[in-house]
Amino acid sequence: MSLKNKFCPKPFEYLDIHYVDGEFRCYVCCPTWLPVNIGDIEKEGFEAIWNGPKLREIRKSMQESSFLYCNKELCPEIQSGKLHDKDYIYKTEYKDYLAIEDGKVSHGPRIVYFSEDRTCNLACPSCRKDYISISEEESKRIAGVREEFIPLLLKDAESLNICSSGDPFASKIYRDFLFSFEGAKFPRLEINLNTNGVLLTESVFNKMANVHGNLGSIYISLDAARPETYAITRKGGDWQKALSNIRFLAAMRKKGAFKHLQLDFVVQDYNYRELPEFVKLGQELGVDKVYFQRISNWGTYSKVEYEERNIMNPTHKLYPHFKDICQHPLMASSIIKSGNISRYFPKSNRDKFTDFLKSFPLLRKVRKAILSVTH
Repeated sequence: MSLKNKFCPKPFEYLDIHYVDGEFRCYVCCPTWLPVNIGDIEKEGFEAIWNGPKLREIRKSMQESSFLYCNKELCPEIQSGKLHDKDYIYKTEYKDYLAIEDGKVSHGPRIVYFSEDRTCNLACPSCRKDYISISEEESKRIAGVREEFIPLLLKDAESLNICSSGDPFASKIYRDFLFSFEGAKFPRLEINLNTNGVLLTESVFNKMANVHGNLGSIYISLDAARPETYAITRKGGDWQKALSNIRFLAAMRKKGAFKHLQLDFVVQDYNYRELPEFVKLGQELGVDKVYFQRISNWGTYSKVEYEERNIMNPTHKLYPHFKDICQHPLMASSIIKSGNISRYFPKSNRDKFTDFLKSFPLLRKVRKAILSVTH
């Protein structure tokens, strides 16, 4: 896969904060896709990491299209062909990023992730070996550090995402934040939620009234289309309760309470047979998108265990069957959001049309000329 002339803006505008082994580690993409800790925000301060040497090197790699620090197999932007082509960039900020010589940006992050608390009501094997909850002392420390840096983190932020490390409604830190944050003071800030959906009941949703005007996307991880599989992939979950909550959220989505509702699915040997069923489930529940991604090893599996789970390894005994499942007609549905396994799916009519247009250089030039005038 050629990345020549490709560009990703994330390191110029994205900041993800984790709390690991007593450190506040910061990343400029999902740590699975770009696994470089750029510094400890508590010890080093915001500016020292946001325009520090590590991040300036990563930004340079994007300007040069080397993607030196990225996991190219796992990055969904690379695998789905969604990276920007430098010759067809029209967003002013992105053009400015390409022109930066010292790797420094004058604004703060546009996209912020709060991922410090790994507390969750589930113990999904793809994520952790057992249930995780943090101590009251750690909770106070995290809340204190966040309070200190919130003015800098949200000054230029357009998107706040909670959370990629646990569940927002199992965590006291995130619940308190969502129930008390005065969203009206940040009218351009969109708040997105990553949750397993079990605790996001109608009552809990209503308690977030202060941020209802800020809600953008709600992403719900199910990893199954059948209750018996869900019991394995989502240890400790409640299938019927999750579906009931999703139906409520789908109804609220139709009323315009927020912008986007998505179901997520980590593909592994336990559940790959259910890919088409998951698409159908998403259609029946009335969500906007369903999203598939390959399983990663976050230190929860031994090498042998991971190879058993990793159905996308060409040497896996079930790999041919996985590829066959991916060719089911439902896997060309427009409800599917492209991810890091989208290359296995049949192309939708829209993708086919896009490829057709790309085969005519003159049409690309005309499009570029039109967009250069309109942007």
